[in-house]
Amino acid sequence: MNLSIRSELQLFAEELHQHLTPSFLEKLARELAFVQRKRKFSGRDLAIICVWISQRVASDSLVRLCSQLHAVTGTLMSPEGLNKRFNKKAVCFLKHIFSILLKNKICETSVIPSSSITYFQQIRILDATIFQVPKHLASVYPGSGGCAQTAGIKIQLEYDLHSGQFLNFQVEPGKNNDKTFGTECLATLRPGDLCIRDLGYYSLEDLDQMDQRGVYYISRLKLNNMVYIKNEFPEYFRNGTVKKQSQYIK
Repeated sequence: MNLSIRSELQLFAEELHQHLTPSFLEKLARELAFVQRKRKFSGRDLAIICVWISQRVASDSLVRLCSQLHAVTGTLMSPEGLNKRFNKKAVCFLKHIFSILLKNKICETSVIPSSSITYFQQIRILDATIFQVPKHLASVYPGSGGCAQTAGIKIQLEYDLHSGQFLNFQVEPGKNNDKTFGTECLATLRPGDLCIRDLGYYSLEDLDQMDQRGVYYISRLKLNNMVYIKNEFPEYFRNGTVKKQSQYIK
């Protein structure tokens, strides 16, 4: 792991440690059914092993992870037992931890007036990021081709500014089009939502669908698109026919 990534993960770990207490982690683990009864491996232990003591949890051996956990917390686990704890509920638990931290940071820096936020049911922000992966993964995650990217992974994420919850999340090949994922997200829209997207998701058909569903949106326009407003006072010919060029105003 290079130093820049290591330093970023260290900052992330410090933020988690500051905002999330052991008692809160235990309560969250029970609410999400990651822990259903008192066990020697707790929600706090999962956070410790995945965030604070190991930043290579995906590549370190189970034996090494068990040794690190025991050295830091005193919790004794067998490699087989630890392997069973890495399940869908553990993923959900870690996802909620990240969501809570993201929400806290947004609330600290947000300058949007609360009266403006409450006008909308959800403020849905959709964006994507892409990064290169080793070339041997090109058959599974083909890259976009730009800058010799033969293999790449794209992460699509839509979250609600109100609740801080992730609404839509997808890991896909780097060559995939953003617009396709944006269209797939239409099915989850509700009347009164506000959608904020960049030009990568731009589609007149999608914007029309949002309008029909009672959804608000903020989007830039492509250079070859124009916006027209219906003229309430068009011009007429002497025979009473409306002059077509006066029906709409640019």
